[in-house]
Amino acid sequence: MRGIAMMALGLLMASCDPAEQAAEVAASNNGSTVPMAVQESVFGTTRILSAAQSGVALLAGEGWLSGPRNDYNLSLDAAAQQMVFARSAPDFKDSRIWFARREAQGWGAPAEVSFSDSRYRDSDPWLTPNGRMLYFVSNRPVAGDAPNGSLDIWRVAIDAGRFGVPEHLAAVASAGDELGPEFHDGWLYFNSSRKDGPARLSIYRARSSGHGFGAPQALPAPFNDGGIQGDFTRSPDGRIAVFWSRRGDSDAPDLFAVCRTSGGWSQAVRLPAPVNGPGMDFTPAFSADGDTLYFASMRAASGAADPGGVLNGQSNLYTVPASIVDAALAQTMPAGECHD
Repeated sequence: MRGIAMMALGLLMASCDPAEQAAEVAASNNGSTVPMAVQESVFGTTRILSAAQSGVALLAGEGWLSGPRNDYNLSLDAAAQQMVFARSAPDFKDSRIWFARREAQGWGAPAEVSFSDSRYRDSDPWLTPNGRMLYFVSNRPVAGDAPNGSLDIWRVAIDAGRFGVPEHLAAVASAGDELGPEFHDGWLYFNSSRKDGPARLSIYRARSSGHGFGAPQALPAPFNDGGIQGDFTRSPDGRIAVFWSRRGDSDAPDLFAVCRTSGGWSQAVRLPAPVNGPGMDFTPAFSADGDTLYFASMRAASGAADPGGVLNGQSNLYTVPASIVDAALAQTMPAGECHD
């Protein structure tokens, strides 16, 4: 990976060698990745997200959604009328949030959000299901013009595709980096490198209280059992949670799933191929109907050498059927342990 900590995965990257990671990924190809349909290409006239296909990780939106730069953190509203994702240069430098709206024949051309400022980094976008609020992280200053020394969580209202003024969530800020925010059932979930956490990067949640938030609480096991983890997301019915972690024998972050049980949450299950592959897998998110899992991956095609190509070792966006998650949990959990 990389030795210069930056953006959503900076802490993780600090312990990895970029040359070794690139060589490992380029040399590996398990055949589980396929490109999207041709109508999603920049050569076509219609931008669509094709349905996930069984047995493969489908490259999402080749040329317009997944490209030669890092693309990650795909999030759609429940009506699938608005889309956000993050895009950055290598090493997650110069990250920006991109936004697209649904048109009559497909998706409009993605563009940077109107509140972008080239002096600052914005990343890790997440849309509320109603499409009226965008949560994200940024090093933009709370006051003055100098960039903040760490990444904090912000949110901004959306009205008919127009963004308001970003609001800094001071109640959940710390001297460390806050990353990967999502809001579910009155709780703001995020990962943080704050001091005295259970791991170098841990998953927290904070209860909404009117217009503010209560004190952040680190999630219990099985969430923070690894040396580093983040990007908590939930299925629409709240039955399953997915997150990335580096734990056990994993050399790079893999995606793990847990399900609700009578006693809380099940043990964490590492998801199989084609979800996890060589290289980092991260930023999971479910579609509104719960049938599709979106995620980002730094896997590359065998022998990928063209730095301008899509499968060049930078992160791209993928889709798989969410049934893969259910099947992986079913193989590990005792019958009936996962609750609806």
